[in-house]
Amino acid sequence: MIDDEILDEIFENRIEKIEENIHEMYHKKIKEIKEKDEEERNNIKMNIISELYYKQGFKDAINFILNNLKNR
Repeated sequence: MIDDEILDEIFENRIEKIEENIHEMYHKKIKEIKEKDEEERNNIKMNIISELYYKQGFKDAINFILNNLKNR
């Protein structure tokens, strides 16, 4: 199992790129919201953010694993 310190270091090294990707995708998706009700818009925005963090974290983990396998 990977040590927590190693995971924290990996996260710190990747967080800026992850945030850039999420920020870009968030603004693309936010333009597509058609709801007029402010509360519903906010709920949709929160769902978008949650989905993007989940997907980006998963992609980043897969890329990390693939890169480490190539280096061995």
